[in-house]
Amino acid sequence: MSTSAETEAEPAVEPTAPATPVAPSTAPVHKGTVILAIGLPGSGKSAWFKRHNIRPLSSDLLRELLFDDPKEQRFQDLVFSNLRSMLKARLIARRPLNYVDATNLTPHDRHSWIKLAKDYGYDVQGVFFDVPLEICLERNEKRSRSVEEDVMRRMAAKLKPPTFDEGFSKITVVRVKKKDNVDPEGALPTP
Repeated sequence: MSTSAETEAEPAVEPTAPATPVAPSTAPVHKGTVILAIGLPGSGKSAWFKRHNIRPLSSDLLRELLFDDPKEQRFQDLVFSNLRSMLKARLIARRPLNYVDATNLTPHDRHSWIKLAKDYGYDVQGVFFDVPLEICLERNEKRSRSVEEDVMRRMAAKLKPPTFDEGFSKITVVRVKKKDNVDPEGALPTP
């Protein structure tokens, strides 16, 4: 019985040119952007979109489509689960710009939008309508789909300005210059 020792041959190594160092990109590559409107009813969100010829995904529009009434408030979970599904469909279809018109009052309200966008490789920006409650109440009285004053006051108490810590890459602040004039240019500096 004979045995032979097996040896593993070292693979031949060809000399190569030294690798050129490549600086890692500091900015992630995004498929597009999701822009969240943030503000009280009557703060000018829908008017801002209209002025800029933007057709956002809108909770009011979805209420009108589903229930024939943009004021319908009894089925919030249904409205927002459908709105998130619509955004998800746009992200899957790789639509470059996606706008969401809803109040998005708290970091908790905004979290699911931000997570969804980032899960699909999208950048997230906020447009914060920093409009005093009294002006929102005045505007609200003139609207066809007004919100009750006590509800508006509860919403105002919940409203938290967006922060970069939530995941926004940019936050644009829209303020009232004079009575009922909106300044769409004011932006917070990027950190």
